[in-house]
Amino acid sequence: MLQAIATAFKAFLDTFGVTILVPLIVFLLSLALKVEFKKAFRAAVFMAIGLTAFNLILGILWGQMDRVMSLISQNTGRVFDVIDIGWPAAAAIVYNNSLGMMYFIIGLVWNLFLFGTKLTDTFEPTDIWNYYYFVVWGLFVQYATGSFVLALCATLFMNLIVLLIADVLAPALQEYYGYDGLTCTCVCVTNISILAAILRWLFIKLKVKEFNVNPESLQKRLGFMGESAMIGIIMGLAMGIVAYIKDLGQANTWSGIFSFAFTLAAMLVIYPTVSGMFVKGLIPISQTMNARMRSGKVKRKFFLIGIDPAVYFGETATLTTGLLLIPILILTALILPGNRTIPLADIPAMPFMAIGAIAVFQGDIVKSAIAGTIWYSITHYIASDTAVLFTEAATKAGTVLAEGQTYITSWCVSCQPPMYLVYRAFSADGVLKFVWIVVCVGVYAFALFHFKKHRKAWYKFFGASEEYVNEYMGLETATN
Repeated sequence: MLQAIATAFKAFLDTFGVTILVPLIVFLLSLALKVEFKKAFRAAVFMAIGLTAFNLILGILWGQMDRVMSLISQNTGRVFDVIDIGWPAAAAIVYNNSLGMMYFIIGLVWNLFLFGTKLTDTFEPTDIWNYYYFVVWGLFVQYATGSFVLALCATLFMNLIVLLIADVLAPALQEYYGYDGLTCTCVCVTNISILAAILRWLFIKLKVKEFNVNPESLQKRLGFMGESAMIGIIMGLAMGIVAYIKDLGQANTWSGIFSFAFTLAAMLVIYPTVSGMFVKGLIPISQTMNARMRSGKVKRKFFLIGIDPAVYFGETATLTTGLLLIPILILTALILPGNRTIPLADIPAMPFMAIGAIAVFQGDIVKSAIAGTIWYSITHYIASDTAVLFTEAATKAGTVLAEGQTYITSWCVSCQPPMYLVYRAFSADGVLKFVWIVVCVGVYAFALFHFKKHRKAWYKFFGASEEYVNEYMGLETATN
């Protein structure tokens, strides 16, 4: 029965895509929360428009970014035996496996149970597309152990980690990006917030907090040169020159470089309007829930909607940090001993993967880049270590290796050290497996319990200001 439902769901997703699926979920959720039909339909339409516009402009950017990144990697002159072929390969693994297929339904029920019992504040079904980022790690457990049950348990546990991070990070995301009631449940985006929060605490202890490089300070100091459009042009020119370094004497080369630079600039200028479409799609839900909570009809204090990271992608500091990290991480891939992977197909997704750090550091580009350099350099080793498993899973799912490819990976999916640790625990040898599983569950249980008891401290540790946390928790009158 469950397999049949999952198959039907996949058929719907294959036919209509996320652009239809997500607005449909938002529409049905709005009706379930008693938003009037006209407002619910209007919200779904705006979300569909936002997703469509995002896919259009991202497709243009990706088309140029792929060529630039390929050339930058070729110019390194080093051969790697693990090739990053991108996140679609990971999605193919998930969608061609019974666990991956069924988890669309299992995960939905799991989140509804956790949300209903208030073990999480986050309602995740509006972002179920991004399940595959951690489901693929559950499948690694299945390939390593041969156990479907262990794989399912690992996947459910990883989903718990995702939801806890989403809960904790929500105030910082809302304070910086300005979207009330939203959080992010895409793990490739938010996992980095763990390291960013630790580094933020360390920077405060070292009195580095006062040094802050964000879009506002750049524009104030540099004037027009610090505006988002110029930042995009400067970053695009720098990356283009590195990519086409061998052909700078040709006019066609400079045409391509300038085209790439202006594409980045256009993304930074246009994207705020696109992200606004997403928010319009969720405003009726947020307003209705807030009204019902204030009236006492809904007995819960915290209600968050997990949203696709596209809503945050094009913010100036986010895109700038992501673009800055691209050459840095290619460099670390080259110089780190024992690394066998160079980021390639997934490296244009770096702005997505900078979101968690940007939220924690409230737009500080330099500190976010430092966190990204450390966190994603670890990813090189994780991708190298799991390359055999990923290649086996991908080929079983129908991926055909190109000539000269020995191992393949998705660098974006590999950038999840917490999920890697869970995978190692659940696939350990013998009785050691159960010891490590107990340790993982114990750490999570302690973190969840401590968070529930000390919300304010956790919110502040993950980057939200004292003032915003007081407002978020309804503590203003108590602290004035």
